[in-house]
Amino acid sequence: MSGASLVVLGTGSLAHATCDALATVSPEPVDVAVVGRSRGKADAVCYLAGTRAALGGTGVTFQPVVADFGARLADVLAGARPTGVFVCASHQSPWERVTAPSAWTDLLARAGFGLALPLHADIAARAERLIATHAPGAWLVNACFPDAVNPVLAGLEIPVLCGVGNVGTLAASLQAALGLPDQTRLQLLAHHAHLHPPHDAADEACAWLDGTPLPDITALLATQRATDRALLNRLTGLTAALVLSAMLTGDTADTHVPGPNGLPGGYPVRVAAGRVSLRLPADIGEAEAVGFNQRAAKRDGVRVEDGKVHLEPAVVSALPPAAPGLESFDAAELTGVCRELLALRAELRKQPHNPAQTKGL
Repeated sequence: MSGASLVVLGTGSLAHATCDALATVSPEPVDVAVVGRSRGKADAVCYLAGTRAALGGTGVTFQPVVADFGARLADVLAGARPTGVFVCASHQSPWERVTAPSAWTDLLARAGFGLALPLHADIAARAERLIATHAPGAWLVNACFPDAVNPVLAGLEIPVLCGVGNVGTLAASLQAALGLPDQTRLQLLAHHAHLHPPHDAADEACAWLDGTPLPDITALLATQRATDRALLNRLTGLTAALVLSAMLTGDTADTHVPGPNGLPGGYPVRVAAGRVSLRLPADIGEAEAVGFNQRAAKRDGVRVEDGKVHLEPAVVSALPPAAPGLESFDAAELTGVCRELLALRAELRKQPHNPAQTKGL
């Protein structure tokens, strides 16, 4: 590889959407290695994105790499020495509830998205350890539940730059609804939980335009929230590509990302010279913004504070008796907790889906 280069971990729908968008929006050539465990899936991502890049004349190239996320990935990183690594691989697919419903997906529906936090954090944590050894200096952007995973990574002293999606997707929807050419005048505080409308209007996301609070956020976000989540990845992939492009080229961009520098939730930020910094409204301090996102995190069922993960009572009450020790754990215990959760999932996947368990959820 020469010049700016990126390693993408994962071959799912978000990897597709991000690579497709990066193929056409990057202002400079970039070499992209797409790492997956399936040759066919990695080939498909690279074929589609590479053909788009050729048609657009951007000079972005895509190379499929078959590897697990262990020793083989170490070799890939050592050989590529990438500018950055984009993680969109996780142990838990968000679409399993549709493609393979079971007692496990019933549990996730009852307990909430936050229960799967360890399954989303494990690969990102392992990747960064390999980056530190085999590709020092490369930055890490994590797409897997970054609102909560990135604080866990920070608790492990892993220097995660930011996430993508969630607040980024919400901000893109506001930008379009308000007819703004970019997000420089827009500032939004929003958590992953705000992808759905809150039951209480007081818990809605907060936005400012030119420093003035923006009214009726719920109405402005109604169309996005009514759109099928699988289709939204087309938009999320574009927001991710714009962030990655700015990181790869060193350009400046006023945008929105979840988990910047390991903070919980989502914030308005400035990407400049390969760094991410907050750009909050003048009357909102960092502590207040973090507090807002921590309150919103309760709706996802999980909070991360000072390197410790806390499941909310509603999540704990939904856990089966065979799941001890998941209520609260240190970030340093991530690997063991992930192993326990994978074992629980294996058992529950053997049991059939019960529609009565999720009726009304």
